Amino acid sequence: MKATIKDVAREAKVSIATVSNVINGKDIVKKETKEKVARVIEKLNYVPDQAARTMIRKKTNTIGMVVPSLSNEFWGSLAGNIQRQLLNFGYTLLILTTESDPKVEQISLNTLKERNVDGVIIASLGLGSKADKRYVEALLEWGIPLVSFHPYEKKLTTVWGDYMASSMEVVDHLISLGHTKIAYIGSYLSGIERELGYRNSLMLNRIPVDERLMISGQEEKFEFFSQYGYDCAKKLCKDKVEFTAIFCSNDLIAIGAIKAFEDMGMHVPSDKAVVGFDDINMASLYRPALTTVRQPITEMASSAVTILIEQIEKPDTDHFAKTVTFPMKLIIRESSGAQI
Repeated sequence: MKATIKDVAREAKVSIATVSNVINGKDIVKKETKEKVARVIEKLNYVPDQAARTMIRKKTNTIGMVVPSLSNEFWGSLAGNIQRQLLNFGYTLLILTTESDPKVEQISLNTLKERNVDGVIIASLGLGSKADKRYVEALLEWGIPLVSFHPYEKKLTTVWGDYMASSMEVVDHLISLGHTKIAYIGSYLSGIERELGYRNSLMLNRIPVDERLMISGQEEKFEFFSQYGYDCAKKLCKDKVEFTAIFCSNDLIAIGAIKAFEDMGMHVPSDKAVVGFDDINMASLYRPALTTVRQPITEMASSAVTILIEQIEKPDTDHFAKTVTFPMKLIIRESSGAQI
């Protein structure tokens, strides 16, 4: 028979209120009493009724997280890190994928409200469309604490990386290896900062920006990044615009591009140098090993969770929106042709 809070109180010889205070982590109970109640809870294998706790405390201890897709290892890794961090605070994670589909985004929005989540972490939506802004505004209007991994608006606290500076470092790296004709394959899910970093580096190095060598991907919708990278790399070659290196806005796109070059009889990096972004696990295992940019996922996840939990557990404190920016690190491997 399942143990109840009354059973715990009777066995520990304390009041039900005392057991409740121990379960909810209140500091008004003496250390000795806490330890005694904890021993009884373990002995009876008592599990608090979450539904009842929710009704009393008006909290679900659940955080919603919205990601575009889990088919990219980066988002899965970020979600896993966030879940581990939340468990340390006694919260569970509800992950919703939208595939950047407005209809799915609306369903996920309704789900977050119906589940009465205590807070939301927005990993990415469609990065700036009117529909996405309405999505964020609705959450803010409902008074749900929010943290985002993309700067949607000034009222929202953002945790993100210095993508423009790190993208400039990527292109500078390729230029240092003697490349002046550098192509770019972007993705609307990666945002505009990586493209801006590509453009800025070329301009600062007095290399003309050739729009024929750029595929921004801001209109396309795709699920499989590797196939997208494969198709884009083939298109660039078929257009017969000369280039010797290519910067891809994520690692899966880069891996697809390498496969395309191989299928066309070219070798990486001797014929085409390739650089990606994110440093997913496959990046170091692929051959040639991928030069890429490493994001500090663990630190970014920890920052997002800490900020969100503070908003939730200190609702009477003024929480001013801020932007926390993390530096990235260029990881040089075989695919760029550098002497390692």
